[in-house]
Parts: sequence; structure tokens; C-alpha cells
Amino acid sequence: MFFLGHMSWAYIFAVAFAGRRGGKLFIPVVLMLGVLPDIDLFLEGFGVGHHTFFHSIFFWVALFVPALVIFRWKVVPYLAAVVQHFAFGDLLVGEVMLFWPVDLSYFGLNTSMFSVFDVILEAAGLLLAVGIMYFNGDSKRLFSVTLDNLFMFFPLLALVSSMLFFTVDWPIIPLIAYIWSSPILTTIVIMHLILTAFLSISFFQGLRKIKIRTF
Repeated sequence: MFFLGHMSWAYIFAVAFAGRRGGKLFIPVVLMLGVLPDIDLFLEGFGVGHHTFFHSIFFWVALFVPALVIFRWKVVPYLAAVVQHFAFGDLLVGEVMLFWPVDLSYFGLNTSMFSVFDVILEAAGLLLAVGIMYFNGDSKRLFSVTLDNLFMFFPLLALVSSMLFFTVDWPIIPLIAYIWSSPILTTIVIMHLILTAFLSISFFQGLRKIKIRTF
């Protein structure tokens, strides 16, 4: 799954696990946790395989144990944001070493990231996340002039970096022609641009808060 889907579903799962007792989530952290397991993409040069231990339930639960002991329920939505990455998204679209180190087998449907199924999954996640944000008031927070929104820079950077990861070797003109030749690619790109615009506006609102304080 693309970072688009991972971020969207991270928010959905985090909100679901937060419930009424979870309070307001710090959304920049939720979005970053949603894509954090894919840090292994940048560690392959060090012998770390993609979809291996960074995509294991046991690995992340172990990392979260201290926070769970200290903060208890408040941490669960953030753990859910991480776990959904591989126990939901990558499990449906790819294959992951879900139970490392207990079991080194790969689990998943192993469908393509460029399939109709993946596009539907990512589009559903984006639309559902936007709808939830609107009805629970999170969209109002994310578009308000507040310093918290400065942290939206990090998910924005992650999303843009993931887009460049797939396109860096393509000359711009052939790339555009290739994208528009495929309805699936066109849909994926449009959805990425929508999320990029959303994160950019939120980050810009954080910058506005700095300017207001300066003057």
C-alpha cells in the first residue's frame, strides 16, 4: 500500500481505538506512525529486508510496552496506527513477516499496489478519513492557526518523499504521459495530490501562527 493509504487508515484505526476515552489525538504523530514500518525501505543497504521484522506485531508491541505501562489506554490508538500498517494494509496488498521472530513465514494476499483492489482500498481510506475528520472536528483543528500544525511538516515530507521514491528515475514528460495513460495511476496520483494539499494547508496554518507571534 502507498503512504496515502497507510496514513488514511492509520487515522481511521487510531480514532476507532481512541473512542470517547481517548481524547483528541495528535494527528501528525498518528500519520507518521502509520508509515513508520516502511523505514525498512531506507535500511535495505544495511541488510534489513522490506516487510520483515519492522512489519511484525511482536516487534511493535514490545517497543510500546513502556509507554503502555505509563500511559495505558491513551497509547493504544497510536499502537493501532502502527499495527494497521502491516496487519491490515500490507496484509491485504502484499505479504509481511507478521509474527517475527516467533514465525518467519510471510502472510498476506500479495495483490499488486497498482491493482484495482488497492486503488479502491486507498480511495476508501482517504474518503472515510476525511469524513471522520469533518464530523469529529479534527478538520477544524488541522485548518486552524496553531503551532501544533507545524508538525504536519513531517507527514508531508514523508508523503512527498514516497512519491519521489517511485518517480525519481523517470524523466518528467514520459512520466506524465505514462501516468495519464493508466486510469489506475491517474487515480493514485490525484489522491496523492489531494492529501498533499491537505497536509500543506495544515502546515501553512502552523507557519501563520509563527508569523502572527513575530508581528
